[in-house]
Amino acid sequence: DSIVALSGTDMIKGAIQPKGPYREWTLEEAVAVADSGITNRNFENGKGLFAASLCMACHNMRGEGGVAGPDLTQLGTRFTYKDMLQAIIEPSKTISDQYGSTVFYLKSGGSIIGRTISQDDDKYTISQNPFAPQTVREILKKDVLRTRVSEISPMLPGMINPLNSEELKDLLAYLKSGGNAQDTIFKKK
Repeated sequence: DSIVALSGTDMIKGAIQPKGPYREWTLEEAVAVADSGITNRNFENGKGLFAASLCMACHNMRGEGGVAGPDLTQLGTRFTYKDMLQAIIEPSKTISDQYGSTVFYLKSGGSIIGRTISQDDDKYTISQNPFAPQTVREILKKDVLRTRVSEISPMLPGMINPLNSEELKDLLAYLKSGGNAQDTIFKKK
């Protein structure tokens, strides 16, 4: 048997390769695309781009996806396109206490950063990789000088940079609909 190495996007079911071209989206440019109208969008394309942009690696939509970040199923009922785009383009601007990271300064020098999963009298259990939240590390409290909340989001900026305007619209439609293929935002077959 031969072993095939998969890239991160190949591992996520349903991912499609963005057509692009790659660009560094600014909030203003992305909001202008959203404001130009998001109707008659392609559900399958939006769902595939949710996977390809690695949103699905950390975020859940209708029971599918990761758990390192917030569930996005209800996102569209609570947030505008501008809010969504700001969270995607500038993820460190607002970080949920539940999903943020902590910096652990060690008595021996240096520091370790990760999301605290649990702690007891003796140790912290942290996750350092949002793409593999089940991989944890223990830090003994006796080795820690101090801690502070990190002002940097574990979510990487620029996750939508491979997308062109039409792909961005399909992704936003998917997010706004909460992953509902029957939503009126999608064109009927």
